[in-house]
Amino acid sequence: MEEEIKKAEVLAEAYQYIREYRDKIFVIKFGGSILKLPNVKENILKDVAFLEAVGVKTLLVCGGGPFINEEIEKRGKKPAFVDGLRVTDSGTMKIVEDILFGIRDNTLEYLKGTLKVKASSLQPSEKFMAAKKVHYQKGEEIVDLGFVGQAGSINTDYVKARLEEERVLVMAPIAYGEDNNLYNINGDAVASAAAEWLKAEKLIFITDVLGVMRNPQNPDTLISILQVSEAEELIEKNIVKEGMIPKVKSGVSSIKKGVKKVHIISGNIPHSIVLEVFTEHGIGTEICN
Repeated sequence: MEEEIKKAEVLAEAYQYIREYRDKIFVIKFGGSILKLPNVKENILKDVAFLEAVGVKTLLVCGGGPFINEEIEKRGKKPAFVDGLRVTDSGTMKIVEDILFGIRDNTLEYLKGTLKVKASSLQPSEKFMAAKKVHYQKGEEIVDLGFVGQAGSINTDYVKARLEEERVLVMAPIAYGEDNNLYNINGDAVASAAAEWLKAEKLIFITDVLGVMRNPQNPDTLISILQVSEAEELIEKNIVKEGMIPKVKSGVSSIKKGVKKVHIISGNIPHSIVLEVFTEHGIGTEICN
């Protein structure tokens, strides 16, 4: 009986948040190394199904950097980067498309087939998002990164109308540029741009760490609530570093442009989305004004 009462208390606590977030838009970015962990993808998608069941509209952005690297190496090449940006020639771009569209389609199949979620994919051919080719400057030199883009404008009316119909939309961070070529875009940047254009209630980054920590080696230093000003300070002091930098920078940018809250959470914790969003204390880092 005691365990049943605890479950009821959890549901009662969640009720206020369910009411608050009904018909709101969440943008969730997941992918990369987190998908290599057993059962993680299924747990994340079960949480997405829960969001759909309680009336939240979700745009799910699928990344897959490590899988792209593996496929490039399988084909006898070596992944090339300039300051963390993937050099993407036409052959590499084809690999990027194969991997990211594959992750997107497998994700959609699991949502629709196994979890019976009302979901659909967003295709680059729908031109719902524009890409701009990156002209990267390194010192005094302009480096041609190939088919590497940044997110441009998003047709918010179109995406919102689709979300009214399907409730969950799944996309890869790939879009057409003005030259009608497909461009590979950083997944965190795409999620951030989408959240900004859609004025999302929440932008959620799912990672393989607990969140932002003052000492990445010590989970006890997790920062539960992070103000924008403090986040910028932590980046300047090199406390936030490596792969966490683009997430925190994207989060700060999104907050400044109208997104209500940004969450950085671990996919290693079962049902981390539900725990972060529908409980008072959460389990990751929340960035806010």
